[in-house]
Amino acid sequence: MISPMKYRKAIINDVPQILRIIKINNPCYDKQLAHREITEMFSKSLCKPTYIVAVEKNAIIAFAGYNSSWLDNAVFNIFWVNVHPEHKRKGIGSLLIKYIINKIKDEKDVKAKMILLSTKTSSFYKLLGFRQISPKYDKEYVLMSLKI
Repeated sequence: MISPMKYRKAIINDVPQILRIIKINNPCYDKQLAHREITEMFSKSLCKPTYIVAVEKNAIIAFAGYNSSWLDNAVFNIFWVNVHPEHKRKGIGSLLIKYIINKIKDEKDVKAKMILLSTKTSSFYKLLGFRQISPKYDKEYVLMSLKI
């Protein structure tokens, strides 16, 4: 059973915990690049991402980001979906993705029509209703979509 968990928009003080999860799950990923990508949420950019964190007992156990496409604001992208290894296989990733899908559906300024993501684990996203639209996207990743 999943213990009580809260979802909320990330704040600047969450960055160190988010980066620790990235380091554990993606040890070869450039640390400075990860830091820039995560802190972009707090920039003055017009098309900045939003990161959602899953918090349990005051600790971040998962996070993911999303933003509207700069080409078409009815298309959203989900990225950086990460669950701390101690909390994997408990449904936390699925709940986080469902939470973000609902946040995207509730966007006031736009009417979202599609969500895109690239992943190595397409079977996980197929369970959430995504379908594969490209078999070879960015080397070993596949591109998936969800119409909403």
